[in-house]
Amino acid sequence: MSESVTVSAEDLANQPQLFGHPKGLYVCFATELWERFSFYGMKYLLLLYLTKYHLFTDSMGLDVLGSYAGLVYALPLIGGMIADRYLGMRKSVLFGGILLSLGHILMAVEGFQAVNYAAGTTLLHDLQLASGQLLTAGTVLTEDVTFRDTGALKVFYFALALIVMGVGYLKPNISTIVGQLYAKNDPRRDSGFTIFYMGINIGSFVATLLCGWLGETYGWKYGFGAAGIGMIIGLITFSYGQKYLLGLAEPPDPEKLKKPVAGPLNTEWLIYILSLPVLYVLWLLVQHEHVVLLSQNILLIISIVGLILYSMVHKKDGGNNGVAYTIAAIAVLAACYAVLVNLGFLPGSETLAENILYGAIILIVAFVVYGFMTHNSPEFGRTVVLMILILSTVVFWALFEQSAGSMTLYADRVVDRTAFGAEFTASQFGSLNAGFIMLLAIPFAALWTWLAKRNLEPNTPVKFALGIIQAGLGFGALVYGAQHPNDAGQVAMIWLILAYLLHTTGELCLSPVGLSAVTKLSIGNVVGVSMGTWFLATALSETVATRLGRLAAIPTDGGETTDVAGALATYTQLFEFLMWTGLGVGVFMLIISPILKRWMHGIH
Repeated sequence: MSESVTVSAEDLANQPQLFGHPKGLYVCFATELWERFSFYGMKYLLLLYLTKYHLFTDSMGLDVLGSYAGLVYALPLIGGMIADRYLGMRKSVLFGGILLSLGHILMAVEGFQAVNYAAGTTLLHDLQLASGQLLTAGTVLTEDVTFRDTGALKVFYFALALIVMGVGYLKPNISTIVGQLYAKNDPRRDSGFTIFYMGINIGSFVATLLCGWLGETYGWKYGFGAAGIGMIIGLITFSYGQKYLLGLAEPPDPEKLKKPVAGPLNTEWLIYILSLPVLYVLWLLVQHEHVVLLSQNILLIISIVGLILYSMVHKKDGGNNGVAYTIAAIAVLAACYAVLVNLGFLPGSETLAENILYGAIILIVAFVVYGFMTHNSPEFGRTVVLMILILSTVVFWALFEQSAGSMTLYADRVVDRTAFGAEFTASQFGSLNAGFIMLLAIPFAALWTWLAKRNLEPNTPVKFALGIIQAGLGFGALVYGAQHPNDAGQVAMIWLILAYLLHTTGELCLSPVGLSAVTKLSIGNVVGVSMGTWFLATALSETVATRLGRLAAIPTDGGETTDVAGALATYTQLFEFLMWTGLGVGVFMLIISPILKRWMHGIH
């Protein structure tokens, strides 16, 4: 007999209230606030820590950031499925919170600071390199050698793996609990989510200011440690407030969860134990960015091609005509592509990931053309529009997520960070996004409502185009600011602040309507797959962002830049490329928006 709790609309209406909302909302609000505090508290310190303490090159540091961020945004898909089918949201959040707390605590293990030995140095003592090679005292180095604490770095990578898995279990489920606290027709639902999302931004804003200041001023372990304390507070808050969740977050089938499946182990404990080898896989992946990128590309291509294929053969009456022809078309196109690449008629590469990407583009375009010739149905048109919107978000987020990568290094190396007699740390600039969201989210929502009443509200493709254009304009501000350095060759911080402002207004145009577009445009019985494709694209954009940031990788001396003018020129070259990319893709989306609107078949 199941012990799962069924809550009636009357129970929801009579639950304990605080300021007109269920008390459970504030439990979720506080939990998410502290979880985001811990997440953003370490995110903007991560690259600076690797390049200035462990003396990673820019490219090495960006690779770690890219693989970590890409995994963080991909794992919630799996965590959400495990919660839905087995653990339930409460157990998933608790388990995720424990993993996050452990991960953030381990982030405070610094080890000793890396030392760089220049070529020509005579070693005064034996030196064991990470490769295992032993350089004995008296050796004269023929090339630069960096000596790092490999033991501390192994702990660091394990900490990242714990955080990735912890976010995977916690992030998708805490939001779902909020929705469960309200009846479907409860008019307070939207305002409840507004309060909840305000917690996200408060946590992000405060953490980036506080942890960034502690980490860069007093020591990295203090910044990471503060982030860890925040997560522990969040875990305690959620544990204490479970009584206000009305049993809504319990497992779907508690008896199945308790049933022994491997000797004395029941399903619940088996899930926990099987998470351990997955942690090892994640430990490896955060150290191998190219594997993460390849996996993301393959999965995203499969998702997009699969959804387009499904829309071509889908019929409301369950018919499947065209399946055989479409599968044959896939095989023929793939074979033709392989032959043409080998003959040199199509672009190819020795890199498997690039060849997959080229082939996927050809396949997707062929699918779309073939589909409109033979299956010009509303479902097919809407699916194509959704896929185009999803791909456009890769561009937007790849530009936007420069904030924790190239823009943080830019703030550290070439920006004059002094104002009103105070000096800000480079990582603290990451707080600007959350701060601007708190200031502008309500005005933007009011603007869309005001325009809608006058039939002037832009449709979804236009909002996406405006968001991408503003991301490009943000880098335009940095390009313009670089033309006016001060006497020390540094750029005034106002241009970086303006860039963050434009990126935030772009986010407010694109992000709030994105998930809504997925639910509106996808075919009913594959909404979950479509949502997964959306988040997979977001994960890919994180890794692409750091790949782009590597274009501005510059040599440093002990993590510090000695040639400010050269660094400024290198960053400006990257930002100019990103500016034109954002403007070009945004204008293209604006031009094709009437076509996309027509293919949406009445969906706004």
